[in-house]
Amino acid sequence: MKLRMFVAAIMLLITAMMACSPNQEKNTTEVVTGNAGNFLVIKGRGFSVDKSQNKVIFGSVPAQVLRADANYLLVQVPVQKVATVPVVVAVGENISNAMLFAYHPKLVASSF
Repeated sequence: MKLRMFVAAIMLLITAMMACSPNQEKNTTEVVTGNAGNFLVIKGRGFSVDKSQNKVIFGSVPAQVLRADANYLLVQVPVQKVATVPVVVAVGENISNAMLFAYHPKLVASSF
């Protein structure tokens, strides 16, 4: 069940994110939900193959870019308080449209 939710969140993120094609007129209202530490693949175009040149920002917190290709980024969702934050990708002066990411509170197992 958790894996399905994670895959669904990744697919929504990929669909919602318009990588490095500036468009200030249009922002998505879709919200992707996940946890800090999740791995996300962002597909698009215009990314730098040098991962240090790609910036992915969750609210005001930068994500770690683990892999980069001209057509995708693999990032790890940074730790942040439970909230809904805008996420943008920047490569040089090119900035993507913002999408929303809702941090899911960690579930705590309880004994019955």
